[in-house]
Amino acid sequence: MKLVTTTCDLAPYFADRSVAAPLEAMFATGFKHLDMSFYAVIYKGSPWISPGDAWKREIEDSLKAAEKFGFDFCQAHSPDGEHFREGEDREALILATKRTIEACAMLGIPHTVIHAAGCGSNEADFRKRNISFYRLFEEDAEEYSVDMLTENSAEAWNPEYFLRTGKEMREFVEEADIPRLHIVWDTGHANVQGCDQYTDIMDMGNELRALHLQDNDGRTDAHLMPMCGTTNFDDVIRGLLDSGYQGGFTFEGSNTFRCADSWPWFRRNVKPGDRLASPSLNLQQKQIALMREVGVWMLESYGIQVQ
Repeated sequence: MKLVTTTCDLAPYFADRSVAAPLEAMFATGFKHLDMSFYAVIYKGSPWISPGDAWKREIEDSLKAAEKFGFDFCQAHSPDGEHFREGEDREALILATKRTIEACAMLGIPHTVIHAAGCGSNEADFRKRNISFYRLFEEDAEEYSVDMLTENSAEAWNPEYFLRTGKEMREFVEEADIPRLHIVWDTGHANVQGCDQYTDIMDMGNELRALHLQDNDGRTDAHLMPMCGTTNFDDVIRGLLDSGYQGGFTFEGSNTFRCADSWPWFRRNVKPGDRLASPSLNLQQKQIALMREVGVWMLESYGIQVQ
């Protein structure tokens, strides 16, 4: 099984907002398989929402870095933005998401996470509106042979979001009946929700195509690496084995060492000139390297060969 981590682990350390900016620094972490994060490509002046093809230069730079440092890209995360309220922000999200699907094809990425969004207290309306949202990208997904993955969340911070359990996830993609719509399972979100993750993974079955592996205290979405919180990862791995899971073992533990402005916990009373507000890039690289070692131990403990 491939051990994977997200490029947003190191993105905050670079003023250059290009998706290629963190790639050279990722080499020191020991990870060779990467989850390309397009999560933050929507900003004022971004090439991803501007006329022309300037955004493609970031992908060309990413391919050059992958060749130089021996990386490959296993999955991706599409942008965050406004799903339903009509206007420029929604149009920016649609355009950027379409471009990231094309970018996945350029990078050889088979699937990208595209979040659903909360939209009121009615579960039926949530399903209807989010299925319509995914249909905006159905032709792009088919044209570029890239699957879309919808993600679970938790009631604690998203009470209007009705994809919380494996059963709900599978029912949603079956109702949508979009051939290229499948599932990514976030272990941290599931831990806050209080899920029995073995059962949930078995319920998703072959619709589960990717993971976001992260830990927390069961109350807040903290994005810690495994073994730093209360998640039962034995249940997770047993579920992966018994369900025949074929995807990567992908971490989202970027905030184990927290930068000062890392959601949802912000370092208190930070002042200009503070030298300890955020860990150094070197320390962060070492933490990510440790996260990889944790992943090796987790998989090898169950006899799973690490790639």
